[in-house]
Amino acid sequence: MDPDDSETPADLEGPEDDPTGGDESDDHDDLIVDLDQKSETDDDVDLDVTIVGTPASVELDAEIDQQGELDQDADLDSDDADSHGGDIAVSGEQRPEVDQRIEVDVEISEGDDGEIVIEVDVDVEDDVEIESDADIDIDDDDDDAIAADIEQDTETDSNVDVDVEIRDDLDADVDIDVASILDAVASGIAEITDDEDGPEIYAGFEEYAGADGDVDIFVDVGDVDV
Repeated sequence: MDPDDSETPADLEGPEDDPTGGDESDDHDDLIVDLDQKSETDDDVDLDVTIVGTPASVELDAEIDQQGELDQDADLDSDDADSHGGDIAVSGEQRPEVDQRIEVDVEISEGDDGEIVIEVDVDVEDDVEIESDADIDIDDDDDDAIAADIEQDTETDSNVDVDVEIRDDLDADVDIDVASILDAVASGIAEITDDEDGPEIYAGFEEYAGADGDVDIFVDVGDVDV
């Protein structure tokens, strides 16, 4: 699955005129809110199976299930202030979550006709999710003040199960290498600046969730007599 990016529009501008009929010459009638909200997911699975040696019957069953979900929500609530913008509260919740389950089963046996039978089953399940909520509340007040409350919760879970069975007293070598790399990162920032043009609020939220799974299977039946 290709990387998936999602980004909310930025630069939300408050009303230029005071709806209460205030002095239009006030330099602080403009309120600029810059919200940067970016989420990215990445999901990659590589599978390699190598069989060497005695001619054999190979049965390969591979199932890869990849699911990705992005959920972004942004809300701006402003009481039209006639001063510097007032009290500003920025709150957010960031929840990137990655789950990966890899199961590998290899069975080597001798068939009824004496032929070597190699059965390889690979099952990979990936679930990559990001939920990002941003809220900005502006209340009419005489002072510029900003309060930020950003909750961040990252979760990763990896489960790898490998099973090898060599039956009928066969002499074979099986090498299985499984690598599971999971990443979940969340960052958030909120700040306010004020100049002669009025206050500017910046809130930035960024999340990344990625799953990378590599499965390498090597079977050598070169020493098996049929």
